[in-house]
Amino acid sequence: MALADRVASRAAERQISRSVDPVTMEEFGYLLSGQQGTVNKSGVSVTARRAMSIPAWKRGTQYLAEQVSGLPTHTYRDRPGGRERRADPLWLKRPDVETPWLTLVEHWIMSMTHRGDGFAWKKRNDVAQVVGLRGIHPDRVKKGLASDGTKAFQIDGRQDVGYTTREILHITGLSLDGVWGIDVITYMAQAIGTAAAAEQFAASSFGQGNHLQAYLSFKEDLTTAQADATKAQWEKFHKGMANANEFGVLGNGAEYHTVSLTPEQQQLLETRGFEVTEMARIIGVPPHKLYDLSRATFSNIEHQAIEAVTDSIMPWVRRIEAYVNFDPHLLPPLNFIEMDPAGLLRGDAASEAASLQASIQGGWMTPQYAAQRKNLPAPETLNYYQRPLNTAVIDPVSGEIAPDPTPQGAPA
Repeated sequence: MALADRVASRAAERQISRSVDPVTMEEFGYLLSGQQGTVNKSGVSVTARRAMSIPAWKRGTQYLAEQVSGLPTHTYRDRPGGRERRADPLWLKRPDVETPWLTLVEHWIMSMTHRGDGFAWKKRNDVAQVVGLRGIHPDRVKKGLASDGTKAFQIDGRQDVGYTTREILHITGLSLDGVWGIDVITYMAQAIGTAAAAEQFAASSFGQGNHLQAYLSFKEDLTTAQADATKAQWEKFHKGMANANEFGVLGNGAEYHTVSLTPEQQQLLETRGFEVTEMARIIGVPPHKLYDLSRATFSNIEHQAIEAVTDSIMPWVRRIEAYVNFDPHLLPPLNFIEMDPAGLLRGDAASEAASLQASIQGGWMTPQYAAQRKNLPAPETLNYYQRPLNTAVIDPVSGEIAPDPTPQGAPA
């Protein structure tokens, strides 16, 4: 059996079986090379590497990875009346020796948008505390369920060593069974393969076709020498940006003709335009984030930008928060991480300043918190709430106006 067939046969297995032999080093190297894939009706083998060669797909997944990973992430603790900032754990400050939190989150997003699942190895210290997280390529992980229904993993095809969620953090993407994410490359093989085939055809058509844009015709036949001389003379005065506005003078019955794209070439360009919409639809980002501005206007682009945050970015943010906060090995009880999207939702400077001012004067935001939002010094003297002058505090028992002592830290 060919190497590709052996790997494809193993990839078809849905569950881990303890009786299955581990993949050989030859098969494992082939797996990580990204050469294996699903062959669709377009005849193109669809792999993660092939998908990333499609500009719209590459830009869409890159957009999600960069936007989500760039969000400020902090640790908090629930307490009566609200929450308080806590020191970030080591695995959040520096997940790995060579990997910041930003890169780890990028890895998770790219893994889930391609393979449906994100993984990280939990590194522990001498007292078994998790002090680091190292991303694991999803193609290295074989996953299944143990006899008790819990998740079980094997890495690099090693049948003799098994892992559980104690050792591996697993973040599930869009799922059909609530346990494992769907392999997007496999499920979307037809659409991705069609886009890849169009890219190949475009390169072949325009690379080999030497598309003619214009030509000169004469009533009399020209010798080869005359034709070469005429062509050289025409190019001398009309080729290049320096001659863009020059007039052409034709004689001896010469006529200038332009050549339009063939119907096939026009259809190819339309197909490539449709690719952007199709890839945006699969990835879940608006087309204007893939630089398709055909439906964007000056009046709606700001609203579209906000929708991109709420509809495309935030679902991934909440997914990562949920799985990290749910894991009992990463944070103490009542502690949780939160990724702050406020920076992505900001408007212009004047609108943001007006919003913060209204929040402070409305009595529901402290000046200290407003300063923190702007990454400005926020001393404890700013930790107080203002009360609008035209309001009063009513005693719930007597119904009388209650005294309003100056909050601690407020200016006299």
